[in-house]
Amino acid sequence: MFVRKYMSPAVFVSLLGMASAHAQSSVNLYGALDIAVGSFQYSGLPNSADNKHTTKVDSNPMVTSYVGFKGTEDLGDGLKAGFMLETFLRPDTGEAGRSGVDPYWGRAANVWLQSGLGKLTVGRQGNLLFGQVVSFNPFGGAFGLSPAVRLTFGKWGNDKGDSGWSNAVTYNTPNLSGFTGTVQAQAGETTDSSERSSYGLGLGYASGPFAISGAWQTVGAAEAPKTAFTAGQRQNFGLLSASYDAGFAKFFGQYGQFKNNGFSTTSRIDTSLYQLGASVPVTASSKVLASFGQSKEKPTEGGTTPVTLHNILTLAYDHWLSKRTDVYVAFMMDNEKQTNFKKGYSYVAGVRHAF
Repeated sequence: MFVRKYMSPAVFVSLLGMASAHAQSSVNLYGALDIAVGSFQYSGLPNSADNKHTTKVDSNPMVTSYVGFKGTEDLGDGLKAGFMLETFLRPDTGEAGRSGVDPYWGRAANVWLQSGLGKLTVGRQGNLLFGQVVSFNPFGGAFGLSPAVRLTFGKWGNDKGDSGWSNAVTYNTPNLSGFTGTVQAQAGETTDSSERSSYGLGLGYASGPFAISGAWQTVGAAEAPKTAFTAGQRQNFGLLSASYDAGFAKFFGQYGQFKNNGFSTTSRIDTSLYQLGASVPVTASSKVLASFGQSKEKPTEGGTTPVTLHNILTLAYDHWLSKRTDVYVAFMMDNEKQTNFKKGYSYVAGVRHAF
């Protein structure tokens, strides 16, 4: 009766079709906020800016805060399309970005297509090597606390690109009996040879409690916040990672190498690094995290940087109040063994909320 009185059957069927189409699409708002109070000190010359203890409210020791939008649409016949827009932020000050030089959508700005043949993503996105660093250490993407992140993509790491690539295209294979593969490329997009294309390859295997992954990238271009490349500069980075969940603890291990070509005398260095870590459940809602990482810099021909060891040890207790909110306390020892350098010790207490 309602249909006959207020609309024609054709209009009603049309609206049902529209409702069905809308039901096959979704858009979500999501993100995470991480903020802490602590006393921060890093390795450096005595009384230098880095080596001074600083007590402050700080953003992002456990995860870099961000806000994102993502959407998917079912196109039928097993094909899906989607998009992702994510911006970093610093909740201690309310500022956008990891720093003042980040693009607004610096975490992600891409579209993708996915089918039974795999997934193709185009636009700004996290790079392949950073994804592996994050996946195989107990602190994940903690730029403030993770030895693995700090010795690769962090402030004291030797990566000359960035954890995110603009102008990138990535293909991920479907899961084939536990095996997955990834191919990634970033276009340099300059008319000269100063900014050249970058490429990455990855292969992983996971079965039950065990996972292993290897990845390699060659970087020919950099963007803010990293220093832009000049003609002839290139950096290669390879990383092998593994993890094993023994039930009473999950163990992690990583080994990698950086090779620099075409840089100035102070950057004519090769770097090897490793990280060992564990995540140990204490209760159903809490765990202890521990990770030790070391990098070793060695000068290549013509280089002026001396052989340098950099050790980082981080211990933390992480307690989940709910599925979305956790509180944590952490201690980090930072020790770069250069002449007259002094160790740094940081003590942090924070809260992280995902939405």
